[in-house]
Amino acid sequence: MSAVQECLAITQNLVDRVNNSGESSREKVIGQVEEMLAKREELLPKIRPPFSSQEKAAGKEILELNKKLAFLLQGLNKHIIRDLNAVDLKKTFAAKYTNPYAEVLTDSVFYDKRQ
Repeated sequence: MSAVQECLAITQNLVDRVNNSGESSREKVIGQVEEMLAKREELLPKIRPPFSSQEKAAGKEILELNKKLAFLLQGLNKHIIRDLNAVDLKKTFAAKYTNPYAEVLTDSVFYDKRQ
């Protein structure tokens, strides 16, 4: 199997894995995605011309899958960021609940003009 075909297979596996990832196994999915991306990165320097017609077609398919993969990874990244923000928000609410007077608000101040 040529490096282009291997890269295509890994890219298809990446797209399938990210597309079918669930909320419960996110850490496992991230680990698998990192492993596959590392394998694919090792293959990229091995891809050199001249290319056969099959390798050219596989290359075009890899480019299309890369676009889809980038979109899916951005979505996964947004989910992770949203979850991290939710955890931070929970922490601040928990801190405010345990000690509500820790943060004193000074919305208005009364000045007595009499002397």
